[in-house]
This record gives sequence, structure tokens and C-alpha cells, in this order.
Amino acid sequence: MNVKIIAILLTLFWMGNSAQKDTIQLWTIGDSTMANKKAEVFPETGWGQVLHQFFDEGVKIHNHARNGRSTKSFIDEGRWKVVLDSLKPGDYVFIQFGHNDEKIKDSTRYTVPFGSYSDNLKKFVTESREKGATPILLTPIVRRKFDAKGKLLDTHKDYPVAVRKVAKQLDVPLIDMEKLTRKIIQTMGPEKAKELYDWTPPTKRYPEGRHDDTHLKVKGAQAVASLAAQALKKLSLGLSKHVVEQRPVVGLDNWFNREHNKAGKLYHYTWTDTLNSGYSQLGDIFKAKGAELRTIGQAPTPAVLGYLDVYIIVDPDTTSENPHPNYISKEDIQSITKWVKNGGVLLLMANDGPNCEFTHLNQLAGAFGIHFIPETLNPVINHKWEMGAETNLPDHPLFKGVKKIYMKEVAGIKVSQSSHPVLTDGKDILMAETTFGKGKVLAVGDPWLYNEYIGNSRLPKSFENRKAAHNLVNYLLDEVKK
Repeated sequence: MNVKIIAILLTLFWMGNSAQKDTIQLWTIGDSTMANKKAEVFPETGWGQVLHQFFDEGVKIHNHARNGRSTKSFIDEGRWKVVLDSLKPGDYVFIQFGHNDEKIKDSTRYTVPFGSYSDNLKKFVTESREKGATPILLTPIVRRKFDAKGKLLDTHKDYPVAVRKVAKQLDVPLIDMEKLTRKIIQTMGPEKAKELYDWTPPTKRYPEGRHDDTHLKVKGAQAVASLAAQALKKLSLGLSKHVVEQRPVVGLDNWFNREHNKAGKLYHYTWTDTLNSGYSQLGDIFKAKGAELRTIGQAPTPAVLGYLDVYIIVDPDTTSENPHPNYISKEDIQSITKWVKNGGVLLLMANDGPNCEFTHLNQLAGAFGIHFIPETLNPVINHKWEMGAETNLPDHPLFKGVKKIYMKEVAGIKVSQSSHPVLTDGKDILMAETTFGKGKVLAVGDPWLYNEYIGNSRLPKSFENRKAAHNLVNYLLDEVKK
């Protein structure tokens, strides 16, 4: 028995090491234009923060870029040593500095373009190679600085030139971000370019708003990350093969629905729950369509929603499911409605009467002209599957090629304003949708496609819930593209 246990443990250990070995590790070092940002400065976003959206799951990114750092301060503070000590053969390193190396009045950061700046870049390159990693040099991105005639000014002067020179001298792969960003910012012009940089209206934290011509908003960070990824794709590197089109991010709420099993672990309608109660199989379909999954275990603040394309809320907790539920608040509703209005795609999935917290869910749904009714439609007794059958399916993308689905114990829906029914059963509305600003909302009166009923492990083969699940995923991701 002990031998078997040891064999199993060794197998699991080997599998874990194998998975780690097969995943390419990408390390990014640089300044605030690349760095991860704290929630309180949202929507300011470093392009390294969203770079993961442009790689498949075969790449893991470690973003060590930090605000205010130059090549000199990054080394002096020991930050480069942390990265260097972590490098393994086969890893890659993105190196982008310049903005703070230019600060001639700050002796802790200033470097000379063809002197200490170049020497520091060479240090990064040489030491990366000594560890068996592949360094990639990137020139700094442009600032949004235009002259009176609308011509983009060159604020970096010799620093990009120095990067190009080092790349040529040491035969280092180069991504010329200065050249790439200059082209798109000049094309956009002074006003349009504000959409990419951190120009924001007044807020409590920033009563005069922000007029930042250096740092990026989410949209700008994604645009810059896309430029870097597409340029990388043209290089003959193993990492290049893992570049993909921008991956949509699908967030599944685990704040309003936050149940624990007897062992104290989170479960029930989660991506990681592989039992009947989970959404792991639906998550697999999203991933197969190129989406990135995220579990949202906190309130949906603007800084949380700002990095999502799709947000799914399922069956908020009652006190019988969670003694201390996180109810949907007015602040949550404000954040969610603003996010949808700006283009977010929201999926609301309720449950039947006794099993869902309707009061606060309906306060959110009501903002979109939708109201869940705390009732139980399609009650199913034992294995009398046909009691949950829906066959009168409309001509709608959700039911393309589908003749029959299974939905049991469903909450009905009322619609108003611009919302309209999607699926009805007699006078009962089971699904509804609405366009809200630039975004979309789909409401379903049931958790519907969790593992137990997404396929035919239990359901008779005549039910086509899995095909409907593929349609649902396509529908949501297609709305993102719009």
C-alpha cells in the first residue's frame, strides 16, 4: 500500500514539473509604462499588465517592471538580481527602459545614452544569456507630446538610438516600440490619442482629473501590448509561436456566490469545481474558444471590471447557503452598469424561488429592465427528464442547430424598457436580453449549464445542452468583438 502511495506521489510530482518545464517563462523588466498598477490608480495600466492576453496558455509572464525605475535604479535596488536569480534556460526577458534614464537632475536614475545606459542594457543581455535565457530589447514607447502643428515630438532623443545600437552590437532581438507607437500616436493625432493615455475626468481622488501624456489607460495598454506581440511574432523565436490575437477575459463571480463545502473549500458554480456542481466544463469551452478565465472573488469595482470583457454572476447566496452573504450593493450596481454601458458583456443567471437571493439581484437586473420572479418553473420529479425539456426554441444564436435543451426549476423573468424575451414557454419568460449603451446583458432564470447538465452523462442524448453551451460561449464572445 505504501509503495503505491509513493508511486502516485512521484507521478504527480513528475507531472507538475513537466507542466512547469513545458511552460515558457517570460520575464519583463522596465518602468511605469510597463508595470502592474494598484487598483486605486485605475484606469492607469502598464502594458506589461495586459500582455498575457496576447499569449496562449503555454506562456507565463512575470512582470517585474516598476514605477519610476531606470536601468540604473533597477540594478542598484537589487531588482535585476531578483530576476536574474530566477532565470532558467529557455526563459525569455523583455527589457524596456528609457523614460527615467532621461532624468538628468536625478543622480539615482540618470544614465548617459551611449554610456551608462548602454552599459546597463548590455549587462541585462549578457547576464540573461549566461543563465540560458533569451533577452529581447525594446525601445521606450512615445509620450503624447505634440507641437502646435500636430506633429509628435521626439522626447526620448538618443535613448532609442542607443537601444538599437546595443541590439545590433550584441545581435539581440529588437522590438522597436518607439517606432511602432510613434506611428499609431501620430496617426491618431493629439485629441484621439487621449483615448490611450491616462486622461480622465475629475474624481474624488483626482479632483482636477488626470492629464497624463506618459502613462496608459487599459485601452492604451492593450494597444501597446498588441504592437509588442505582433512584432514578436515576426521574430524567429520559440516564444513567437505562442502569440495569439487578443484573448477576451471572462470573469466568473465568486463574491456574491461564495459557498463552502464541508471541508471549508469554495465550490458550487466555480471554474475549478469539477463535480456536478461546477462550471469547469463550461470553462473548458471558453478556453477552447481562446478566452482567458478569471475568478472574481471580490466586489466588482471599476478596477476589477476594467480588465474583463465578460462578467458572469450566478445564483447569489441566500443566508441558508452562506451565513454572511455578500449582497449586491448600490456601489456594485453603479460599477456594473457603467462597465456594461462602456461595452461590457454581462450574463446574469438566477435560480428557482427558494435557492436564490432575489432582492439585491433584482436591484441590479432592474437597471437593465429585467426582473427575476422568485418562482419554480419546470419542476422535475426524479428522472422524468421531459419535465425540464424546452423544444420551442426561437431563431436565436443561442439555439443555432439545437432542437432540445434541458432547464429545470427555473425562475421566470419580467421585461421592461428595451429588454426583450429570448426564450419563452407559454406565457413564461425563461431568458431575456438587452443592449445597454455599448454593452449587452443576457439574463437566464437558471444556472443551466453547470457540469451536471451540460452534457449527457445524466441527460438522455436527445438533450443538446452541450451544443447550446457552445452557442452561449460564441454569443458572449461575439458580443465582445462588437
